[in-house]
Amino acid sequence: MPRGRPPLRIGAHGKIKRISLGSGIWLARCRFRDDDGATRIVERQSPEGQYDQRGQLAEDALVAALEARRTGGGEEVTGETTVSTLCEQHLQNLIDKGRATRTIDTYRDAIKAIEPRAGSVRAREATAGRMNRAIQAISDRHGYSTAKQARTVLRGALQLAVIADVLPVNPVDSTSRLERKAPPKGAPSITAEQLAQLLGDLRNSAVQWIGKRTVADYCRTADLADPITMLIGTGMRRGELLGLRWKDIDEASSVATICGKVVRKRGGGLIRESFAKTDAGNRSIVLPKFVMEMLKRRRDEPHPSTDGVIFPSSVGTLRDPDNFNQAWAKVRERLGVPAVSSHSFRKALATLLDDAALSARVGADQLGHRHVSMTQDVYFGRGRIHREAADVIGRLSS
Repeated sequence: MPRGRPPLRIGAHGKIKRISLGSGIWLARCRFRDDDGATRIVERQSPEGQYDQRGQLAEDALVAALEARRTGGGEEVTGETTVSTLCEQHLQNLIDKGRATRTIDTYRDAIKAIEPRAGSVRAREATAGRMNRAIQAISDRHGYSTAKQARTVLRGALQLAVIADVLPVNPVDSTSRLERKAPPKGAPSITAEQLAQLLGDLRNSAVQWIGKRTVADYCRTADLADPITMLIGTGMRRGELLGLRWKDIDEASSVATICGKVVRKRGGGLIRESFAKTDAGNRSIVLPKFVMEMLKRRRDEPHPSTDGVIFPSSVGTLRDPDNFNQAWAKVRERLGVPAVSSHSFRKALATLLDDAALSARVGADQLGHRHVSMTQDVYFGRGRIHREAADVIGRLSS
């Protein structure tokens, strides 16, 4: 018995036929095998209002329709697809999913480090050995952090080749573990006694700054006292602090809803993203009494903001997190905490809660951490408001 024509592979089309309908109008049609395995006739006519002499415009419209019909969009992944192309496709997928701006910028930098070492490697050539050598070379040239980000990007990029059945397994999963040459420095710790002292010194320190100007004067002029007070009292991230709006504060219940952050978008300036760093970062926390007193006083002071944020720049726009850090760095040595960063306050708050015998779950909800432990994540409720956390922090001002 004669055998029929072989089936099209999924996502492929048959021969395109052009059929003249007269008056410069053509119909282009072909068979196309959809992702569900069914083969269907797809056709397109010449664009309306355009004279199509030989049917090329109709065929172009059909080809565009076929491309849009393919599942996943973008360029088809084959064994000849380069690692560079896979990285760009992976990055675009993350952008489409709404990944944070700073994360996208970090991954772009990682791709720049990947390009000269593995960018031209074809998917079929992306062995564990080649990827391992590329990652180690990036580590030697750019350091542990960049290599770690590059490894993350490569894993996501080559997973596209696995999904496309080009690779049986992801070769990055078999690469060597990255080792730090030096332990991470991290933010230094600060004690409860230092926090209590700092709360007073921000507004009352008579330590001389420049001439007759005191540190407290500088903190008021640079608008540091209020935001640092907020950081001490909440453990918020710096970007969350600068993205907090007046409408996010419920004065009746002393609750702040954290649902955004200020970041610098590469090539686009400062923006307020309407989501936190992680899903757990979108949270509500109870504010201690000394923070509420600061906010009530601040509401009556002139701090105009075009975005409705509580801590704007001096001209009313979004405040740059880096500029905020620089202003804080100018005075912290005079305040007796020379190396303390904004992240130190998060560590200090976690220590306070731990010393008060509150669970890690309470601390994770307060700080907006994604993970605590398997038992606590699975068997305990998350995302609750903890008034006991505000009570513990409130003792700083007593």
